[in-house]
Amino acid sequence: MPAPNTEMLLALRNPKSGWLATMICALEEALKDVDFSEHHRAMVKQLLEQGAVSVAVSEAAEERLARFEASVAETQAGLAASVTAPLMATTASPAHPKLTLVSNAA
Repeated sequence: MPAPNTEMLLALRNPKSGWLATMICALEEALKDVDFSEHHRAMVKQLLEQGAVSVAVSEAAEERLARFEASVAETQAGLAASVTAPLMATTASPAHPKLTLVSNAA
């Protein structure tokens, strides 16, 4: 295993590495997305080098993240509905005949 991976694994064992883990998970997902361009990578690198995020950028990012989360939630709901609707249709209880109790008064 290369040294950076070993160092990273050791760092992630630290109970105070929650933000590191969060950033790694977000970065891994971003790197899988073809829309996360080389330009985006350069901007992230620039933010890390600056060591600060401006208020305007932070607010814009929060707004964009809220819209992104909403679109993900809508997609998940649509997928869940497309999976459960056919199941609900096939597992609907069949119509049972109405039974009437008749007492024999004999």
